[in-house]
Parts: sequence; structure tokens; C-alpha cells
Amino acid sequence: MKKTILALLAAGAALAPAAPAAADEARPALRDVYDAGKCIVDNDRRTAVSFLQSLPIEEGEADLSVLPDNLNRRCTEGLGTVDALHVRGALAQALFFRDFGGFGLQPGRSVPLVNLNIPAQSSPPGTGMVELYRWADCVVRNDPGHTERLMHTRVGSSNESLMVEQLRPFMQACAGAQSLAVRPADFRSLVAQSAYNSMYRYWTRQLDPVRDQ
Repeated sequence: MKKTILALLAAGAALAPAAPAAADEARPALRDVYDAGKCIVDNDRRTAVSFLQSLPIEEGEADLSVLPDNLNRRCTEGLGTVDALHVRGALAQALFFRDFGGFGLQPGRSVPLVNLNIPAQSSPPGTGMVELYRWADCVVRNDPGHTERLMHTRVGSSNESLMVEQLRPFMQACAGAQSLAVRPADFRSLVAQSAYNSMYRYWTRQLDPVRDQ
């Protein structure tokens, strides 16, 4: 699925609605993808982690039918091929609550934390998705409270839109002089991955508890 992520805007950062391409209209609803992600993590965390780490962090697709038969029957039957970025977000969100419970909470000692290998604000500057990951990391670490509340909301709900609006001040501040545009569905994935990644970095002593320069 081709999409334009970076766009010239008047200033700051914005969530840009995008008319779905013809190929997108036949895809499963985003809510179904996030429900499937939670189901996969709840039923087989190891497979969920392995599948997430196999997916590209940028543009690409994820064929859910390659998962084990038991997961296909319970979680992904009929979903087929979906946007890899959305699957990564769905799995990362479910893993965030399973592994950490929330921001500021200590993970269980037996939990093998997952390195998502995504760019963070301290990563070297780049273009396209790299800059969007760096931006999302900045938003998440500056406002973990509204980030967590966003991830608790139902995908596509009015509460989701409300929490996005609460994050907007840091969306604009973290964009700085850049002009960024991202679709709401992609924003949730970027935030979910960055939320898990920030906790992973903190508990593996890679992230200062206050600010990572």
C-alpha cells in the first residue's frame, strides 16, 4: 500500500485524513487488526514477538495466514494480508500492557523484554518513517499519561479522537521546524511501538528517566 507520509503543511504536525485507495477498501477494519493483535499476544506471546520482529518497520504487508493454525482459528481467520505497520502497532500495544501494565510499572522478572529496533529521538536523523518514529518517541516520552490513555481507547472511537487531541500540543512541539503529516491509523501504531520501546530502553538502562538527549 503506497501512501504519502511527509507533506508540506503550514506549520507543525497534523493527522491527515486520507481517502483509502481501492486496494485498502477490501482490507480488514483497523479495529479487527488490533483485536487480532491482542488475541495473538494473549494466546502465544512467543509467536507474537517473533512475528512482530519479522515485519518491516516501514512500508510493507503482513500475511496473517502464515501464523500457526491455532492462532488463525482463534485470532486472525479471514483477515488475510494487512498493513505491516498496523500489525506492528497492534502487537506492540498488546505487549505493552502484557509486559509492563502501564508507564512507570516494573515488568515481571520472568518477562523477556522485546527490542523492537525502531528509531527513537536519540537516533540519527533520517527521512520518511525514520523521522516519524523519532517524532512519535518524543511525543510519547513527553506525555506518557495521554499516550497510555490513547492505547486504552477503542480503535476508531470518539475517545480515541479525544486522546489524540490531548497529545496535539506535543505533536506540534516535537515536530519543531519540520512539517509532518500522518494518518490516524498510522499514528496509533507509531505511538504504540514507541511506548513499548521507551519502556524497553528504560528497563535495559538505555534511557535516562527524565530526558534522553
